[in-house]
Amino acid sequence: MRPDVVTYTSLLKCWIESGQNRAASRAEEIVNLMHQRYDDGHEECKPDTLLYNVAMNALAKSKEPYTAERSEALLNRMLDAYNAGDTDLTPTTQSFSTAILAWARTNDLKGAQKAEELLQTMHQLDKSGVKSVAPNKICYTTCILAWKNSNCKDAGRRADDLLQKMEGYEKKGLKHLRPNAISYTNAMEAWIKSRHPHALQRAEAIMDHMMKRAHYDPESAPTTLSFNVLMKAIQHSSLPLKHERAEELLNQMKSMQELGNGRAKPSIVTYNAFFSACAMTEGDTEDKINAFSVVLNALIELQDMDHLHPDTYTWPAVWKACENLLDIERDMTWINRIFELTIKSGHINELLFNNMRRYLPEQYLQSKLKTKTPLNQLTVRDLPNEWTRHAKLGRDQTRRPSNNRNNRSKDVRRKQHSSF
Repeated sequence: MRPDVVTYTSLLKCWIESGQNRAASRAEEIVNLMHQRYDDGHEECKPDTLLYNVAMNALAKSKEPYTAERSEALLNRMLDAYNAGDTDLTPTTQSFSTAILAWARTNDLKGAQKAEELLQTMHQLDKSGVKSVAPNKICYTTCILAWKNSNCKDAGRRADDLLQKMEGYEKKGLKHLRPNAISYTNAMEAWIKSRHPHALQRAEAIMDHMMKRAHYDPESAPTTLSFNVLMKAIQHSSLPLKHERAEELLNQMKSMQELGNGRAKPSIVTYNAFFSACAMTEGDTEDKINAFSVVLNALIELQDMDHLHPDTYTWPAVWKACENLLDIERDMTWINRIFELTIKSGHINELLFNNMRRYLPEQYLQSKLKTKTPLNQLTVRDLPNEWTRHAKLGRDQTRRPSNNRNNRSKDVRRKQHSSF
């Protein structure tokens, strides 16, 4: 490798790692500069595949406009140079997978279509003898990701088609194309995001398939993320008694953990998704009471854990369950219990406070705050410190003077704590 190529490639990596907004544009500028210097007779500045791959990676990770188009343009420059006999710019699998990722991150139908077109180009080049661009499981999984991000009603089916191709290649002995848990999980989420009426059934079928494959292929075994995605599918499904299926899934994860499978142990994200799913339960009063009972039991279970704790996202989900499942007059005992657990957690932020005062009777909240001030005149910074001590309140952490003379908080500036 030529010294100047090393220098410029290192410079390019520094720009990427700096996180600066212009990193992608600077990457393109460096590639063009090296071409110019090479054309001017500086042989040591001849661009190579590594330089291009680094530049394309900068584009794929950038939030600048048209980075997918720009990444593919660099790839096409490599292909043109290679076809003209320049072996220093031989494209690689990484070159294509980076361009595919750039298109996957556009989050639209065009991006998914372009990603799959590049995948087909890889197969064509591989068959023609360009073995350096043979597709691998990363390329296929990223294409599935592209369909997941496409917001297309056909995304689930297209993701399934790619999975079937991967399994077909696996049967032919091409182990490097064997799908893994990420491939299957992305496909599950593609079904969910497609809003297909049978999205839950398709996601469950993929999960069952993963469980069967796990007996002979550990890489296919479902992970915590896989279960979280399925929990999300339950939430958005047409099932009326969502709490029953959500509880089954959570119990399945806990049973697997007890058997020593730490790959799929419940996380706080799992519990938050569980609460959100239960909150969407439909049915009669008895069904909703049963659903809330499941929520309350899981919340108590969560608070007794040493390794997991409710966070900023837990409480809005729990309060949504209160709002959807309980009657404000009939079930005030349960609501009060949730209220006491919430303030004890210290996670009340502005959004949660707005939700609570919209749902709870004004006199109830005023009594808890020991004030007669109308709630619409209060902000989250007027709340007692113990209610908000673990919440993110924005950049300005200064507590405003409270209208409540009995407010226990006298802090001028509070510490900002992470909710995670």
